Amino acid sequence: MAEINVTFLKEECTTIFKVFTTKISLISVLLLFLGKQTIPTMNKFITLLIISFFSTGIFAQEGFKFGIQAGLPLDDYNEAVSVVIGADFSYMYPLGEVVDVGPAVGYIHGFAETFQTTIVREEQEAVQFLPLSAGVRFWTSNYFSFGGNVGYAVGINDGNDGGIYYRPTLAYLMSSSVEVNVSYTGIDIDDTSWSTLTLGIVYNFEPKYRTRR
Repeated sequence: MAEINVTFLKEECTTIFKVFTTKISLISVLLLFLGKQTIPTMNKFITLLIISFFSTGIFAQEGFKFGIQAGLPLDDYNEAVSVVIGADFSYMYPLGEVVDVGPAVGYIHGFAETFQTTIVREEQEAVQFLPLSAGVRFWTSNYFSFGGNVGYAVGINDGNDGGIYYRPTLAYLMSSSVEVNVSYTGIDIDDTSWSTLTLGIVYNFEPKYRTRR
């Protein structure tokens, strides 16, 4: 019996060590990616990520997802756009108990800001994108996950050529089919940069679950 217990403990310790080192590696990758962003909100991303790291268990999902989000523009488009809304449709496929990957297509609409002066009222044009991307999701617990999407955002409105698209995301699973997330979206457009901070909700269509024992 003693030999069986020792073997069992060795196996458990090895498993825990592998999970621990995997989480450290995934967090390091995310921090390197977020380190390129200079806005103060990234500090909140990192803080929540560290908290979720110490949670136990892995709860990954597979299936079709539909999400909507709304938020505010930052930097170059802060004065030209008032509010941003968006929607996306994706499918996540498991590479294991911790990692999901999959394609995504979305739509981003930035409502034009209206400038009022004593002489004339000037209306700007709305800014619209169609992002086509590939996403990755890392599950750090039964409820928390982080990841991002990278691809190309096609410009829809006149004079919008689009650009490289990236969107790091931190999510919390509220139920078996619903999650909320906060994300930073960046699009490199020639001499300018589109950047927004949004809060979203995602519905998972008949998700499949994978739980680490």
